Amino acid sequence: MSRFLFAWELGGGLGHSLPLALLARPLLEAGHHVHVALRDLSTAPAAFGDLMTHPRARFWQAPVFLAGVRGLPESVTYAELLFRAGFLEPARLIGLTRGWRSLFEAVQPDLLLVDHAPNALLAARGLPMRTAAIGTGFFLPPAKVPIPPFREWERVEPKRIADAEARALAVANAVALEVGATPLVHLHDLTAVDEHFLLTWPEVDHYRDRVPRPNERYWGPLAMPSQGVAPAWPDGDTPRLFVYLKGDYGPVEAVLRDLVTQPLRIAAYVPSLDPRVAQALAKAPNLHLSPRPLDMTQVVQGADVALCNAGSGTVCTLLAAGIASVQLPMHAEQMLFARRVEQLGTGLLVTETDARTQTVKRVMRLVREPAFRERAQAFAAMAAARALPDVAGAVTARCVELATGR
Repeated sequence: MSRFLFAWELGGGLGHSLPLALLARPLLEAGHHVHVALRDLSTAPAAFGDLMTHPRARFWQAPVFLAGVRGLPESVTYAELLFRAGFLEPARLIGLTRGWRSLFEAVQPDLLLVDHAPNALLAARGLPMRTAAIGTGFFLPPAKVPIPPFREWERVEPKRIADAEARALAVANAVALEVGATPLVHLHDLTAVDEHFLLTWPEVDHYRDRVPRPNERYWGPLAMPSQGVAPAWPDGDTPRLFVYLKGDYGPVEAVLRDLVTQPLRIAAYVPSLDPRVAQALAKAPNLHLSPRPLDMTQVVQGADVALCNAGSGTVCTLLAAGIASVQLPMHAEQMLFARRVEQLGTGLLVTETDARTQTVKRVMRLVREPAFRERAQAFAAMAAARALPDVAGAVTARCVELATGR
């Protein structure tokens, strides 16, 4: 049996740990050993569930960059994202790289599988193990020089792009020299693994002009597990709106207060919502605010439209069911993804600046204009026609082939 090490360094929430959990299960069921190094181990119980106590599963704290970085502008390129992971100076990065190498020595993996773990990939260069990467596209940049900026709605000076890439490359190579790793020729070599698993559709890839590498393909989104509670739709015959927003999203209170004034039946999950706001909204007869996550399998069976913060897992689940959505992105990755969905004609984007005044208008537009749902249903049919029957099973089967050298 083979030994796998899963690694996650950057990003937050279940969006990184849950895909790893979905891939860990079939490997463990097949008798393999799975070690999981997570940025945030507090997400492990929710993502891995009973696998936390599996006899062949082990969980580790990933070596991650914790020092605060001040004075940097908002990231516009992959290189600038790396700055916030320690790629500003070799002295900031070397300890993490040696930490990863120590973990590799302890685990002795046949395959390293990463979900946004650039330093793990740097540390793995030149070592006798296979490597692979999963992601929705944003953290697997195309093999271009320079890597294109992702804030496509803004003009970015070419010099800024080139300078950032040169600095990140120089830091990576200084560390590689120090630990005996294989140096990079271009920055995109950092993600040059044995296999890229793009767990998305090409139509919603953040880098829409990507030319896939020979070892890179679109496998489609992972099917989310049926977990959570059933949505409790309020009584009536008005359209049903599913809402999944983060409680720390700035305009969330204003958005929810406006929504309950509309002819809608709303089933919502808003984690970390201010209890005082939740108590006030509980009086609305057309809103059921769940204290627990909702089972998406049951949500898509009943919802007419949806409103969310543009998390790719949630939106892909909605798209696969032919449900159009209004998206309120909270950061650049979600903004870019929401733009792709809007370009498909299967949803609408509202920026945080406009959320208080435009969200309800966009939701009601989706309700009243059938073209959005028709396009979402057409996309769902197209995606289903080319979908693998079991994405997690297919990906893990390929991982076993990589681990065993086939």
